[in-house]
Amino acid sequence: MSHPIEYPNNLTAAEYHELTVGSAIHPALVESSFFHIEGESIYDYLFISDKIPRKNAGRVTDAYIRQYQHLLLGGTWIQSLDPFKNWQPMDWGRIKPNFPRIDWHSCKPVKYESPPKTPNRVTYFDVANPIWEKIAKRYLIKRYHSLLALRLLDQLNPLIFWEWVKQHPEIPIILCEGEKKAACLLSLGFVAIALPGIWNGRVGKQDFDERLHPDLVPMAQAGRKFIILFDYETKAKTRWSVFQATVRTAKAIESAGCECEVALLPGPEKGVDDFVVGRGEDANALLTAIIDDAKSLADYKRSYRAKKWGLSKYQPDVTVNVKYLSEALCISELEEKCLRVPELYDLEKEQLFTPSIKGHQRNKESTDSGGVDSSKSKKSPTFNFPKSGLVVLWSDMGTGKTQLMRWWRDQNPDARFLNNGHRVNLLKNLAERLRTAMYSDLGYTGLAQAQALSITIDSLHKLNTQSLTYGCIFIDEACQYLTHLLHSNTCKQHRAAILEVLEYIVYNAPLVVIADAHMDDLTVDFFLAMRPKGEVPYIIKNEWRNGSRTIYWYEGDNSSALVAQISAALMQGEKVMVASDSKRFIKKLDKSFTIKYEESNSEKSHTPKKWRIWSVHSDNSGSDENVAFIKDITNAVKNFDALFTSPSLGTGVDISQYHFDLVFGVFHGVSQTATECAQQLYRYRPKVPFHIWVAPRPPFGYKDTNASKIKERLLQTNEMTAFLLRIDRQTGKRGAEKDWALEAYCQIMANRHYSLNNLRDDLRSLLTEMGNTFIYVGNDSDSSIP
Repeated sequence: MSHPIEYPNNLTAAEYHELTVGSAIHPALVESSFFHIEGESIYDYLFISDKIPRKNAGRVTDAYIRQYQHLLLGGTWIQSLDPFKNWQPMDWGRIKPNFPRIDWHSCKPVKYESPPKTPNRVTYFDVANPIWEKIAKRYLIKRYHSLLALRLLDQLNPLIFWEWVKQHPEIPIILCEGEKKAACLLSLGFVAIALPGIWNGRVGKQDFDERLHPDLVPMAQAGRKFIILFDYETKAKTRWSVFQATVRTAKAIESAGCECEVALLPGPEKGVDDFVVGRGEDANALLTAIIDDAKSLADYKRSYRAKKWGLSKYQPDVTVNVKYLSEALCISELEEKCLRVPELYDLEKEQLFTPSIKGHQRNKESTDSGGVDSSKSKKSPTFNFPKSGLVVLWSDMGTGKTQLMRWWRDQNPDARFLNNGHRVNLLKNLAERLRTAMYSDLGYTGLAQAQALSITIDSLHKLNTQSLTYGCIFIDEACQYLTHLLHSNTCKQHRAAILEVLEYIVYNAPLVVIADAHMDDLTVDFFLAMRPKGEVPYIIKNEWRNGSRTIYWYEGDNSSALVAQISAALMQGEKVMVASDSKRFIKKLDKSFTIKYEESNSEKSHTPKKWRIWSVHSDNSGSDENVAFIKDITNAVKNFDALFTSPSLGTGVDISQYHFDLVFGVFHGVSQTATECAQQLYRYRPKVPFHIWVAPRPPFGYKDTNASKIKERLLQTNEMTAFLLRIDRQTGKRGAEKDWALEAYCQIMANRHYSLNNLRDDLRSLLTEMGNTFIYVGNDSDSSIP
C-alpha cells in the first residue's frame, strides 16, 4: 500500500508543484521559506498592526474579517528574514491565497495579501547551503578562505548568507517584483531580493525626500551594483509605470552610493520565473546573458524614450500626407502627373521643362488620356526641394522617393550624380529608373568619367577621390545601407577605405539625399557627422501609410499551420507569394510542394494541374535565369502560381501589378529585423491579405542589446575592423579615431539584436503602426507538415 506524499511545511501538492515546477524554485528554498496556512490561524499572520481597529475584546472588527475571510480556505505564507533583527524571521510577510478575492477598483484578482496598516517591507529569503554554494561558484568566491577559518566557524551559529553577501560587495544584487521570481533567481545562483511591488524599492516623495527603502540600506555598500529586473510588459500604460518606478528606484540606489543597471527580459514570457520555465535547459545561459547585458540608467532612459521606428530626436521641416511625394512638391501639374505615372514621364520628358504653352497643352491631353485624375491631387502643404545640404526623405514604401530624384536629375542635367546602395539588385533597378551608368559595366577610367553613376557601397573604395566631386549623392533605404556598411562581411576587407571615401564625398557634395520608409535618428546622426560642422538636416516627412491590409497572424510555436494554409490556397487555385528569412525553409518548402504534386499525380487517374513554382534564395540568386527573372519580375511572376523568396531577392525589387492573391511571411528570427521583414512583405505592392508566422523566440539564443557594453568589449578585445584604435594620453581610456562610426556600429548591433530577440512582438507592433488590421489565428499545429 502506497503512502501519500508528504510535502514540507504542510504545503499541498498543488502549492508545491506551483513553486518547484511552475516557478523553478529549488526544493531547499521552498522548505526554508514557504508554508501552508489555513483557517483562523491566518489572522495571526495578517493582523499584526496595532493600528487595525479592534473590538473591546481585542478582536478585529467585522469589516476586516469579511475582507480577508477568503483566506480561511488556505494559502502560502512567504517568510522573510529581518536585516535589523540579526536575520531572524520577520513578523511581516505575504500570503498567496489559493482563492484570491477580486479588487473592486481594478476588477482583477489580488494575487498576494500583505498585513494591512503595516508598511511594506522587502523579502530576504533564508538561503540554504546548496543555493549558497551555487552563488559562490557563479561569482568565483570561496565560501571559506582556509581550513583554519572553517575550524573557527561556530557550527552552532553559522555565518548567515546575507552577512556573507555584505562581505562581498562585488556580488551584484538583483531586485525583482514578487517572491517567486526572486526565489527562482536564487535557485539559479543569482543573489535576489523580492520587492512586493515595483514602487517598493524606494520610499518618500519624488524630488523631496525620496530615498532607498530602509530594508535595502544594509546591503548598499560602496561598490555594490544593484540590477533592476522587472516583468516584460507590452501595454503602453503599464510600461510607462514600470519605467517611472525603475528610474526613481535607480536614482535612490545611486544616491546611496551604489551602482545601478537595468536588465530587460526579451519576452514573450512575462516574469523571470516564466522565462526560466519556458526556456528549459537554455534558461541559465540565456538569463546570464540578459543580466550581463544590463543597461546603465542613462542607456535605459535613452532606449525607452526613443521611438521604436522613425525620428524622435529630429523634428520634420515639412510634414505632408500624400500617396506620392510629387503631389506635395512645388512643380507644375503636368510634371506631377508624369512623376506619378513613370511611363508618361519617359514619353513626355523632352517637353516637361519647356515653357511652350502648346507643348504643355499636348502633354496635358496625353496625361489625361492616360486616366490620371488631376482633381484628386492635393498640393497643400507643399515644399521646395532644397538645393544643398543633407535632405532626409522619411516616406513609406512605394511613395515615389525614386521618382522624386529622377525629377531632380532632369532639373539638374549638368550636375554629377552618385546613386550609392547596398545591394546589386537595388542598384540595377535604380540605375534604370534614374538613368545612371552601372559601375559594373564600366572600367576604371569609366568610373571617373561617368556623369551619373550607380555603385554599391562594397565597391566605393574603388573611386578615385582626388578627381571626384558630386553635385548630389542619393542613398535609398539608408538604414539598411548603414547596417550593411558597418556590419556585412562583404565590406569587411575594405571597410576602412570605404569609410574614408564615403566621408570625403559626403562632406564635399553640395547635396546629399538619404531616404527610408523607417528612417531613424541613428542614420541621420551618422550622415550628419560627415557633413560640414553646424549643418542642420532638412527633413521631409510623409505621413501617408501604405497599410490597410488584413493580416492573419499565426501564434503557434511552429509554422505548420501557416504552411497548411499555403497548401490549401494553391489547391484552391490561388496564386501565392511566400517570403521568409530562412533559405533552408524556402528550399524545404519548394521540395515539399514538388513531392506533393508527384504523389497526387501518381495516386489519381487524372493528371492534376501542375503548380508552377519559382524560388529565389542565396544558392540560385546569381544564376542567369534568376538575374533575368528579377530584372523583369513584375511580368515574370505572371508565369507562376507561387513565388518563394528568401532575403536574397533583395531590396529595390517591387512587384507593382496584381498577380498574387495572398502573401505569406514565415520568419524565424535568424537574420532579419522587423523593418527588414516588413520590407520583404511589401515588395508586393497590391493590397492583398498577409498571412504571417514569426518564431516566438530567437533560435540561436539571446543577443546583446547594450550598445555601451558592445563598444567596451570591442575596444578591450581590439576587435576593430574599420575604426582605428586610439588611446587617450591622459586617462589611458581606449577609443576610436572614427568614434562616430564606432558608436553607430554598436548602436546598430544593439538595435538589431533587440529586434531579433523580440521579433514576434516587434514585427506585430510595426505592422500595427503601419495601419494594418489583425486577425489572430490560434495555436493549432499539424506536425505532419514541414
